[in-house]
Amino acid sequence: MSTALTAPLRVALSAFAAALAIALVPAAPGFTPTAAQVAPELRPMTFMDVQRMARSGSYTPSPAGRWMLYTVTTPDWEEADQQSDIHLVSMQEGVSSSRQMTFTDESDETSPAWSRDGTFFVFASDRDEDPDEDPGGDQLYMMRPDGGEAQRITDSQHGVADFAFSDDGRWLIYRSGESSQEQLHRLPVDGLLEAEAEQLTDGEAGVENWEWSPDSRRIYFTRADSWDVDDSRRREEGFSVDIKNMVTPLSNLWALDLEPRDTRQLTDDAAVSVESFAVSGDGRWVTFSGGSAKRYERNITASRLYADQFLLETATGHIERLTANSEIGERLPAVSPDGRWVAFSAPDDVTRYTMTENRVYLREVTDRGGAFQ
Repeated sequence: MSTALTAPLRVALSAFAAALAIALVPAAPGFTPTAAQVAPELRPMTFMDVQRMARSGSYTPSPAGRWMLYTVTTPDWEEADQQSDIHLVSMQEGVSSSRQMTFTDESDETSPAWSRDGTFFVFASDRDEDPDEDPGGDQLYMMRPDGGEAQRITDSQHGVADFAFSDDGRWLIYRSGESSQEQLHRLPVDGLLEAEAEQLTDGEAGVENWEWSPDSRRIYFTRADSWDVDDSRRREEGFSVDIKNMVTPLSNLWALDLEPRDTRQLTDDAAVSVESFAVSGDGRWVTFSGGSAKRYERNITASRLYADQFLLETATGHIERLTANSEIGERLPAVSPDGRWVAFSAPDDVTRYTMTENRVYLREVTDRGGAFQ
């Protein structure tokens, strides 16, 4: 639980402390405290008070658990804008040790991530963006927890969408490119400042979701089967007509092996579009959610009601369909840390749509075709 106090709560506590101090200290003869000396005037919190509050987020403990990085976002209600900086706090000493690491008035620093050895961290920022040119988006920077100036490590024309270190600490992968055409690139951690980024994926359509395997030898990702150049042009030129339930390409799950380099498609079902996935902690399984390929079931707000859950065994490529329901929303399955169980949540009895009464359903991973309890 955070020990940070909001401004109104600090006011209330200060008022209480002042009143308590006056009550406990004997007053001098003839002394009568004023209302201002007793307590400041309190008032109910308003909507604008909430809008002006700074917010913390992106809590990122260091690998050894000694430090934690986090962001503080300060809103500017009058300018309809906000600005984020990165802070650092000792996990042992708490709030009193917190200090601000970045200082930019009109730029944002976000998404801090520790190197695996905890000697430095990387974050995304638009601090070097030229306002007189087309926005290039965020670039990546590295910084040490003991301070010093941040050093830029990427120079991507279209900015960096997201990034992650490999678990073995050797590589930093980031996703970058034109909208809907982003590809994966990598940098060696021992040469972040000097090495030239290597592009790992290539294709007409861009990489959507992606995730490292636990052994750092493979990357899983989803990619659309095609890229709609006309739709991309419409968006670039500000085309403002909303196409209802527009036909969109299906997405499939892919695997990229790094040593030796090999990319292959893992799913190929014309009735299913892979929407999200998760890799098990032991790397033996990938669970994924497959949405309906039907136009009027995919591109609607309630599309999750027409998605089913699947389990892929990474060693063999075997895919098992775990659910086959219509208008029932299940959550993406998870495999237990010991690799024995697979579980998902869904409405009670998995027989009807409901926004409440969800249950967890469990089964041994290797019990193919077995019933969930």
